[in-house]
Amino acid sequence: MTASLGIPHAARRPGWAPWVRGALLGALLGLTFLGIGGRIAMRAIATTQGAPTGFSVGGTFTVIMLGAVSGLVAGLLYTASRVMLRRHPPLARIVFGGVLLAITLRGLNPVDTTRLLLFLPLFVVFGVALDRLWEPRSDRTAAIR
Repeated sequence: MTASLGIPHAARRPGWAPWVRGALLGALLGLTFLGIGGRIAMRAIATTQGAPTGFSVGGTFTVIMLGAVSGLVAGLLYTASRVMLRRHPPLARIVFGGVLLAITLRGLNPVDTTRLLLFLPLFVVFGVALDRLWEPRSDRTAAIR
């Protein structure tokens, strides 16, 4: 209906689709990188500190689900940056990267070299994967031309 009013497609407000896409992509990538990757990083930290090897199924499940929830929230933050700055995608990426870095550093308690080396790459890979999967490849290649 808005097209019949003479409003160009690019000027219309996005509906729910980007929000659902951001939440689902974020949750899936969060489960994978933040949850499973975070659990592996936690095991590595425990090993370097001389803790006995082993894990609990309940604890592992909790960490993985927290990764999915964190990813969902980050996916919504990514969507917000892309919607608010839709005419400036590079700026949206920078804003999202800064917010993601701030949240990551806030979550690392205490911040030390080991935690930075193990957890920061997980968030970088998460953020890059979210950005790469956000747009279909055809849209990215069309924008380059």
